Amino acid sequence: MSNRTVARWATALALTVACLPVATASAATPQAHETAPHPAIGSLSGSSNPNDHGCSASIVGPNIIVTAAHCVYGERNIYFTPGYHDGQAPHGTWRGLATYVDDGWKTDNDINGTEGTGGSPYDFAFVVLEKRNGKNVAEATGSALRLKIDAALPADATVTGYPSAKDKPYSCDATASRNDQHWETLQCLGIPSGFSGGPWVAKGTTDVIGVIGGRGQKLPPTDARNYSVRFDAKVKALYDKAVTSPVPPGDGNLGYPLGSGATWKHADLITSGYYTGGSAGGSRHMDMIVKWSDGEVTLYQGSTSTDPQKPFAGETRLAAPDSIWTHAKSIAAVNTGAGRDGLVVRWTDGEVTLYQTVDQGGFHGETTLTAPNDLWRDHASHIAAGRYTGNGQRDDLIVVWTDGEVTLYADIAANSLGRETRLAAPNSTWTHAQTISGGDFTGSATSDLLVRWSDGELTIYSDVSTGGFGTEHQVRAPDDLWTHATVVSGGAFAANQRANDLIVRWSDGEVSLYPAVDTALHREIQLVSP
Repeated sequence: MSNRTVARWATALALTVACLPVATASAATPQAHETAPHPAIGSLSGSSNPNDHGCSASIVGPNIIVTAAHCVYGERNIYFTPGYHDGQAPHGTWRGLATYVDDGWKTDNDINGTEGTGGSPYDFAFVVLEKRNGKNVAEATGSALRLKIDAALPADATVTGYPSAKDKPYSCDATASRNDQHWETLQCLGIPSGFSGGPWVAKGTTDVIGVIGGRGQKLPPTDARNYSVRFDAKVKALYDKAVTSPVPPGDGNLGYPLGSGATWKHADLITSGYYTGGSAGGSRHMDMIVKWSDGEVTLYQGSTSTDPQKPFAGETRLAAPDSIWTHAKSIAAVNTGAGRDGLVVRWTDGEVTLYQTVDQGGFHGETTLTAPNDLWRDHASHIAAGRYTGNGQRDDLIVVWTDGEVTLYADIAANSLGRETRLAAPNSTWTHAQTISGGDFTGSATSDLLVRWSDGELTIYSDVSTGGFGTEHQVRAPDDLWTHATVVSGGAFAANQRANDLIVRWSDGEVSLYPAVDTALHREIQLVSP
């Protein structure tokens, strides 16, 4: 985020009362409290990183959100993350294409006054959002609120917003009342910085009757008054303008559209490497190879975008449906010193094949690492490749067997599968490994191994080598959610300094990108909606 943008968002933050409930507050005064995320209410930020949120907003049309004018006026970059919580963006982050603010705001924008001393009746705005994967935000979230004009007051309402210092939404239940000609007010303590633009929703309805803003933005923390502009004819006129105006062209939240969740349910195998160019530390992200259930194989070319929502730039079919690739059981990206990255494939008959390089023209330099055999056919469960020995190349192969044994094959280009080291004897623990992937998550000596277990636990073993698994890090405790992580692949799709990003294909077809994974997951970016 630029210094200019940071300064503007910091100003927006300061325009909302920034404190938690205090001991002197009346026990009868409603107070803000943590609440469950709502798919139609989200955070606003000045970049595609929702962790840097500074205001709040809500969906009131297929592709329209309502917020406060002081949150968005003059902002070049506006991003909305519906249902944001705990650093996660369950419905993706959506870029603003056009902002609509009443002309009156340009000259009447003092929002610090109260009754009889000022305030702006123009502190409201609408933002038109760009589609993602051909869907509007309301369609993708399955949720929207309704703009209510001239609501009957007083009315019980719930105000919801995102405190700038928190990663969860907060809400407060109170009674909204008229306040002079142009405003509404409700009494709530603990409305912290970041609530600006948060919707006032009438109880028992989906009606938005106001948003935090308009006046009273520098009241002391012991003052429970909160304000909204009265939603009247001028608000309706601006909303109608946002609805009927042509939508500006956008380049999509993805550098290359990946399609629908219905399609991605059929993505059986995923691996990532520098197949069409680029290298670690360069400007090009890794490419991604996907093998589909019908035998088609697709190469997604890595982009050069610095926006982590745009990791890919193109698509090439490497194999048509109903090809020999219907018999591919496992794939792993390797680099054997042949320049660009290659691919190891385990087939249904137990054969293991090395393709020295892969590019948009296909698979090159085919070498048989082992002929068809019963051992690899019946007892090899999972494979992952990485730089697990000292030669500096990602040409080492880890295999998890059906009896829980784990084996490392070093320098496969030179040794085929002849140099084997046992990392774990047969055991009951590793029989529960569901997916494995190599990566460079901890940035240390050799590659790491990421494991998703049958109970949903996610583990990283750092510095794996012929000496063993190194240090074990629990990234996620067991939970039901991650039992639905069907395919997991490490790669470099964001900063590109090392392969510490994670692509996950979920059981419902959703595809998520987790950038900058170390010993924890910090952020989720939805690349494909369910």
